[in-house]
Amino acid sequence: MKMSSVLLIGYRNIAINRTRSFLTIGGVSIGIGIITFLISIGFGVQAMVIREVTKNNPTEIIDVSNENLENFVVLNEETVGKIKSISGVKSVEVSANVGGKFINGESQTDAILYGVTPGYLKLSNANIESISVDAFASSGGIIVTPRLAALLGFEKTQDAIGKEVQYFAVVTKDIVDTSVEAKDQQAGQTVKILGIINDSSKADAVYAYTMLETLKNEYNITAGQKGKILIGDIAKIDMIRSQIEQLGLVTESVVDTVNDINSFFSIVRVVLIVFGTIIMSISAMGMMNTLSVSLLQRTKEVGILKALGAKRTDIFKMFIFEAILISFSGGAIGLLGGYGMAKGLNAVINIVSQRYGIPAADFVFVPSVFVIAIVTFIVVLGVSTGLFPARRAAKIHALEALRYE
Repeated sequence: MKMSSVLLIGYRNIAINRTRSFLTIGGVSIGIGIITFLISIGFGVQAMVIREVTKNNPTEIIDVSNENLENFVVLNEETVGKIKSISGVKSVEVSANVGGKFINGESQTDAILYGVTPGYLKLSNANIESISVDAFASSGGIIVTPRLAALLGFEKTQDAIGKEVQYFAVVTKDIVDTSVEAKDQQAGQTVKILGIINDSSKADAVYAYTMLETLKNEYNITAGQKGKILIGDIAKIDMIRSQIEQLGLVTESVVDTVNDINSFFSIVRVVLIVFGTIIMSISAMGMMNTLSVSLLQRTKEVGILKALGAKRTDIFKMFIFEAILISFSGGAIGLLGGYGMAKGLNAVINIVSQRYGIPAADFVFVPSVFVIAIVTFIVVLGVSTGLFPARRAAKIHALEALRYE
């Protein structure tokens, strides 16, 4: 028999038994659709969470601090030089924090003043209004959070820009040069507010930034307590962190958080795979039952085809094609339907969230590996479920088939 005739007969059988074929294809499509829906949302939420976590904390940046109480180390020139000498380190930026009080007329509040290098703000992806980082680096002024501006008596955040306030600092001895005569900290410093920094992680944050060089000149500060290290090769991050920690510093990286997120979603995917396997097992049994019933109904037809010269391989191909066609149709409908439902849910949630002022987000994602896996699974499902009925049909003797009632 010609291949076209084999395919035509297989298709005709599906078309004749519409109800049975529809229910079988529907069972497969529902199983594939549920799996696609859950997987696309799972991968999408994972990607969205990682995207939000790494938005202000790129994976190529290592945060360091002197929180190790067993070996207290500050980020002075010597320590920074040792870190820069580590292979893979591109730059080291330092931050020194000074506690104290801000005063503006009758308004006053306690707040931390961070002295930072220009590169520290850039690596932090700081959202600064009214002034650029480069302009701020040469200004000698400060930038404050909206909450700090409000506590200093400014009704509108923008009203604080260009205004001068007083700052009284309390500097710890561990970061100052004790060989130089200390300045009178009770006298206070007059500083000008040059910009506003919006901290997306803390809406009620109360602190200010100035340049580290300014604090060095005013308070003889020679070291910082925190830093950000930019590395050139993410593959070397563990080695670099290990060498930094040997200096007595504590390191943190968003890579740790990303790994925890990936581990959690890996467990979720295992649960989904088990759930999907159960669903698809039910669909596979439904397909096998359909093909077995089809064989019983078409036994005489098989006998006629063999009497007319059809070979065993022709009969085998006919049943296998029918199984693959059912599987492929159900898989395609399920894949598109599941992805469409996930996108629809995404759109509905975004419409509702925008009404409450929440930014829209895309939490639907289907990796190409998953699509390839589904297509492979559809083919395997069709072949495996059709194999037994096809072999039985191919072995039927023509005379026995013609006598079958």
